[in-house]
Amino acid sequence: MAKRSSRKKSRRGAAEAPLCNCALLCDDVVISQGRGKHSLDGVIGSIFVPRLPAVLGGYVTYIRLTNIYRNQKVTVSLDHADSEQSVFEFEATLPPHSDPLGICTLIVPIRPFGVTVAGRYIFSVKSNRVPLAQSPISIQTPSVP
Repeated sequence: MAKRSSRKKSRRGAAEAPLCNCALLCDDVVISQGRGKHSLDGVIGSIFVPRLPAVLGGYVTYIRLTNIYRNQKVTVSLDHADSEQSVFEFEATLPPHSDPLGICTLIVPIRPFGVTVAGRYIFSVKSNRVPLAQSPISIQTPSVP
């Protein structure tokens, strides 16, 4: 009598989650026409606003992914760190001809968005609600004496 394997079988057709090695919010991303290189202008770590509420924007997100399978999607969001309230969130569909061994670069413009609270925010790329990469962003106002 044969022994049963103790390993669980993976679901047929279920792809692994992508791997993200870069998720940044930038002022702009310039793509070189000669060499195809990307130049990130103004990588954002903190934003200073004179008063709240404020409308921010005209930004670009730069995301590099590997281990991409056909028809996968990622969610890009900016959430307040304390309240976990989402400032913006959208879903990005990855190219259908993706190669799991290749690199996929997403450069997506972010429409202007409003913030009402200063503090720490988390810029995230998620797959099935699991964070793949995160970048902290601080939104600051002038301190009152």
